[in-house]
Amino acid sequence: MEWLLNTLKNGIYWLRPTATLVIIVFLGLYIFWKECSRSRKNNSSVYDMYIFSVFVGLVVARIAHILMNRAEYFNNIWYWLPYEKYGDTVYLFRLLPWRLVRIWDGGLDLLYLFVGMILVQTLWASVRKKWKWADVFPAIFLSNWAMLALSFLFLGIQWDNGEWVKQGLILFLPFLLFLLLHWILLKFQKPQKRERTRFLLQVIFSIVSLVSILVTYIPLAEIEPLVGLGVAIWILWGVIGTVSHILSSRKMGNVTIEKVSSVRHVSLPDSKKPVRLFRR
Repeated sequence: MEWLLNTLKNGIYWLRPTATLVIIVFLGLYIFWKECSRSRKNNSSVYDMYIFSVFVGLVVARIAHILMNRAEYFNNIWYWLPYEKYGDTVYLFRLLPWRLVRIWDGGLDLLYLFVGMILVQTLWASVRKKWKWADVFPAIFLSNWAMLALSFLFLGIQWDNGEWVKQGLILFLPFLLFLLLHWILLKFQKPQKRERTRFLLQVIFSIVSLVSILVTYIPLAEIEPLVGLGVAIWILWGVIGTVSHILSSRKMGNVTIEKVSSVRHVSLPDSKKPVRLFRR
């Protein structure tokens, strides 16, 4: 077991931050697609929504990072070429305005990356596609919760940041507990009770995820007001989403089917009877 943990840790050390985020985004895509497939959503629409939300999230995360580190960015010299040359050495994208697009060295705010994603996914599903909120809310909150937790955990290991590792565990351990309970309860539940059990687990752990995010970000929000704004947006989204999810499920539960079909039953001819051919 210790060998496996050391191998995993060394593998995480070897990855660059950009590669780490790419892997995490693809894991989030799998969770998102898996949850959306339960309601038989079109795969193309699901992928389009997710990929577009990733691009918007990256832009929002970069802007938030720049605003939180204004002195680092705007006290530099502006130069119209994207490179500097000193002797035989060339330095790329070190001066403004080119430095603003240098996201591959970890210049992103993780909280705003996923805040941007949840808002875009919500608007895309509710406004553009007009999907039922109960169908997409679990996919949005589960995938982004997992990605936020893994980002803290993996990047904290890479940068030897013990505080980030601790925050990642606070976020990720409840997610693992959700997966474990989901697997156990649904495996031994009767088919007619599985959807109800899944719904209850999703509601309970959406609340748990909001609490874990509060615990993680309260110390950081005291230092940077923009962090507090991001946390407030996420918590407000989560509360509204959870309440809407509960109301949507209650409406679905109150629906009763009075008639199976209004089409009159048509009896087909007996296939065993011989077929007679008439000649005019």
